[in-house]
Parts: sequence; structure tokens; C-alpha cells
Amino acid sequence: MTSRRADPARLFVRGFGVVEGIEWGFWLVLTVFWIVELELGPAELVLLGIVLEASVLLAETPTGVVADLQSRKRSLVIAQVVMGISFVWSVASTNYWVILPAQMLVGIGWTFRSGADTAWVTDELKGIGTFDDDDVERLLLRRHRFGIAFSLLTLPVTIAVGVLTSIRWAGAMMGVAYLLLGLYFYLVMTEEHFTPGKDTGRGFIDIFREGLTVVRDRPRLRVLVVVILLLDLGAEGFDRLGFKHFLDNTGADSAAASDSLVVLGVLFFILALTGLVVNAAASRYLERGRGVARLAVALLAVATVGGFIAAITNIVVVIAIGYMMQDSVREALWPVLEGWANRDAPTEVRATVHSLMGQTTSVGELVGALLLGAVAEFASIQVALLVGVVAFAGAGLSATRGVAR
Repeated sequence: MTSRRADPARLFVRGFGVVEGIEWGFWLVLTVFWIVELELGPAELVLLGIVLEASVLLAETPTGVVADLQSRKRSLVIAQVVMGISFVWSVASTNYWVILPAQMLVGIGWTFRSGADTAWVTDELKGIGTFDDDDVERLLLRRHRFGIAFSLLTLPVTIAVGVLTSIRWAGAMMGVAYLLLGLYFYLVMTEEHFTPGKDTGRGFIDIFREGLTVVRDRPRLRVLVVVILLLDLGAEGFDRLGFKHFLDNTGADSAAASDSLVVLGVLFFILALTGLVVNAAASRYLERGRGVARLAVALLAVATVGGFIAAITNIVVVIAIGYMMQDSVREALWPVLEGWANRDAPTEVRATVHSLMGQTTSVGELVGALLLGAVAEFASIQVALLVGVVAFAGAGLSATRGVAR
């Protein structure tokens, strides 16, 4: 094995960037599969989200503690295997009740990766002695930028496979790619600067309590919990119902699945291009030393305006513009908020703190699924999206407290 293959920064940016790029194609497939081929309504779409987030809520902290207790590398390889299987399962049947449990497996797999990748690269690079917190924050954005750029390849390939074969074959292809990446990570990842918690005499409960104490005692992390909670409450409405709002107004929801795949694929492609621009701007912002909290405030303001534009209209072009604003900045927010947590978390419980933040995400999305799903069912999807916009605004106001601290 050469040092080039095992370089942590390069592997983090490119390897896990490819993971992100594959996910763009997979969620494109699932969105069309659910809305067009299975013709799911708001309540059924929201139930898929509830199952996913409930599994994340239950598994997030235990899997994060495992990463701190035993091995970040092992946790990441497990994540690839579990999610690869879940991707294939998600498109294995047209029976709703058969594929519903697959979302539980998606959630569990996600928790094994959540925070473990960032904790792994932070420890490896700080151990080498050439990276500090600012460098890691910029690396998170570079990884995300590479992932979005890779999606510009995976999206056309996904569309082509879906049109030439079927949507379900396209989804299965993503699952196989995930499994192969798991094998790649197993072969090339190193873990030379991490001391497992079990080697220091600390047990599962000890690490969990330490992580919980860190979040409780550090003001900026408490602020971050509120920001994530409100952001993901609103995001659940747009992720589960927003694309249905778009397809309903294009008429593509009543067309052939392959036609809908092309229409929504074009939107995803545009969102990826916009996301690249926003990500580059966010990177330059951090390079000026203005901090992740201040950047989060700016991005949340744009997400609020974009979400409002997308929610209030039935004009397809305007909906797309609104989505370009809110979705692209939310894409950039993920690494920004991850960098915020990473900066304030000590190395001994870094993966656990990330997992606690991931658990906060699942709580926000679970509450959002229940609340916004009920609003969509008894009022309308547009009203549900507007409630999500209010949550975005609340997250932005909360983030200002992180700047002051």
C-alpha cells in the first residue's frame, strides 16, 4: 500500500466525496420511484421519513459511541455495507410494506457513518501535525464540493440506466457501488492516530456520559442543537413533500416514470451546479476567518427566502428557482454545521458529539415528518412547506447566538 493511497485528506475528500455523489443519484431514483411509479401520497411519503428518522434516533448515539470506543474505520466500513444492502432493498419490490423497512436499514447505516468520517480524518490529520481546526473545516467543504461535482457524473448515468432499463435497476446499481466502496475503504484506510476508548479503560456508558456533558456544558454546542433541530424540522417538509409539489405542477407525476426521471434529474443537475457555486463561496468566506456560525446565519437566511419562494407559487420555473436557493445552501450547511460541532468537541468523544448532533437531526426530522405530514394531509403541501420556512427562519435567528458567543 502506498502512502498516496492512504493519505487521509485525499481519501476523505475523494473517497467520501464519491459516496456523496452516489447518494444524489440514489435519492433521485427513490424520489421518482415513490412519487411516480408507486404513486405514494403525502401520508405514505411522510411515513417513510418517520421510519428512517426513528431508526436514526434509536441508533445514532450507540453507533457513535462504538466509533469512539473501538474504531472509526470499522464503523465506516459497516456503514457502507449496511447502506449498500438497504439501497438494493429499497427498490427490490413495488409493494410499499416490503420496502418500508428498508428505510430503517438506511437510517442505521447512516448512523455508523455520521460523525465517524469527520472524527477519523480530524484525528489522523491532527496526529500528523499539519492541520488545525480551520483546515479541517475547509476540508469538510472541499469534500462536499467534490461530492457535488461527482454527482454531475452520477446523475446522467443514473438517468441513462433508468431510461434504458428501469428505475429499480438504477437504484440497485447505486447499492452495489456502495458495497464496492466499503471494500475499498477497508483496504486503504489507516487509523494510526486514534486511541480507542476501550484501551483507556473507558466503557460505553463512560464515553456516552462524557459526550453528553460536553454538549450540555459548552454554550456554542447548545446553540447548535437548537439550530439543527429547527433546520431539520423544516428540511423534512422540503425533502419529503417539496419534490412532489414540483412534479405535481410540471405534470410529470402522471407521465411515465422514465420521463419523470429525466425531468427531476434535470432539476437535480441544476441544484448540483448551484450547490457547487454556493460551496465555493462558503469556502472563501471561511478563508477570510469569519467563522462557521456567521456563515451558518447567512446560509440560513438564503434558505428561508428560497423556501418561501418555492412554497407560495405553482409556477414551475419559480419553484425551481426557490429550490435552487434553499436546497443549494442547505447542501453547504451540512459541512458548515459539522465543522461547528467538530471545532467544539474534544477528540476523546468527538464521534459521540457528532452522533448526538445527528440524533438532534433525527429528532427534528421526526417532529417535522409528523407535524408537516399532518399539515399537508389536512391543509395542503404548500402550507406544510410554509411551516418549514418558519422553522428555517427560527434556525437562522438561533444561529446568531453562536456568533455572539
